[in-house]
Amino acid sequence: MTTDLIFLLQAFVIVTVPFALSRVLRLSGMVPLVVIQILLGIALGPSLFGRIAPAAYGMLFNSATLGPLSGAASIAVLFFGFITGLHIDIDTFRGRGAAFVTIAVASVVIPTALGVLGGVFIGIRHPDALGARGDLFAFASAIGICLGVTALPVLGAILREMGLLGRRIADVALGVAAVNDAALWLLLGGLMTVASGGASKQPGIFLSLLVLPIYLLIMVQVVRPLLTQAVTALMHDGTMGEAALVVVGAGAIGSAAVTQVIGLHYVFGAFIAGAIVPRELRQSILDRLQVMTIGVLMPFFFMLTGLRTRIDPSSAVFVEILLVTTVLGFVGKVGGTAIISVLVGETWSSALCLGTLVQTKGLMEVVVLTILLENNLISITAFSALTLMAVISTALVMPLSHLLLSRRKGEASSHGGERKLANASAVRHGAARPPGGYHG
Repeated sequence: MTTDLIFLLQAFVIVTVPFALSRVLRLSGMVPLVVIQILLGIALGPSLFGRIAPAAYGMLFNSATLGPLSGAASIAVLFFGFITGLHIDIDTFRGRGAAFVTIAVASVVIPTALGVLGGVFIGIRHPDALGARGDLFAFASAIGICLGVTALPVLGAILREMGLLGRRIADVALGVAAVNDAALWLLLGGLMTVASGGASKQPGIFLSLLVLPIYLLIMVQVVRPLLTQAVTALMHDGTMGEAALVVVGAGAIGSAAVTQVIGLHYVFGAFIAGAIVPRELRQSILDRLQVMTIGVLMPFFFMLTGLRTRIDPSSAVFVEILLVTTVLGFVGKVGGTAIISVLVGETWSSALCLGTLVQTKGLMEVVVLTILLENNLISITAFSALTLMAVISTALVMPLSHLLLSRRKGEASSHGGERKLANASAVRHGAARPPGGYHG
């Protein structure tokens, strides 16, 4: 079997099988498609397929056959970062009120802080869980970032599948997720900057810290207006044509290259490129890029993720990392968000539902974990356990939300439950709400 034929076989399976399973097993509305895609990638990796059929696994997944997959996955992740940036709109945060700000900040700070403490606990007990750098501070910070993740595009898909888009709970959840995403990339960028100081092939930490604000200033003050003028001039009747799309793509790739050079990951640069795009241009770009990127390209990334993931229930380190991070993530994200929401005037059922929704991790978590693994900040065992944690956390969102929403409806009929968190729900912005279609 030739390398090209193997690649086409891999592509056919990873693109079509998750969608087919979702429809045949009638999982739509119960389990996000992204969870099925990640699980398929893990099943095709060494954890299952590699053990059941090692000879076939070696033939299909070797150094020669992984080259095309790696290239497709890199492009997919780059444009996923760009699309995520397009969902971040500063106007989303304006006019929300003190209640929204309090909840949004708590949903980042509480799980991240618990994650750092959990990372210190794990790192002291199991030094082999640290990455090749052996840096406890970097490892604990990485765990904190992982537990603080909320995946905005995936959350948008879940809300759409549940029929919640346009409702107050969805508006607040998307706004909180936008704050989480912005904070995530800033924290991850900061960690990469600090970590790059110890790598001989990367710029020093002080050079990175000096160049980063200059890069951000140029992106906002120079690239943003130039990009706006170029794209607007190339659009026809509000439609994103090939020329305009090339300019947009070049901007995302160029920004990604800059951040890679200064010691950050290229996904950070792609995210910044998306975040600076003016609001009036975002929908047109999303219409051209989003479905193709997430529905067709990202599954290649899942394939590589599955090949890296080694689920070993007999490993005490794997089990402990999985249990500690899953419990701390749930307590910090769901519990922390819910408690603060109640303190600012929300009912318990609504608060818990909001906390459950922002527990969504999906694609974002897997992308972050891959960056951390590639930079040797976590071990392959930690990567595998955290990947499974992300799958479990995302898979629980729909069923728990359905349960809590049914209780919330009962409260609303008895007490007029839609009155609270009024300050957090008033403004609805198109850029904060993912458009129709697949956002997996």
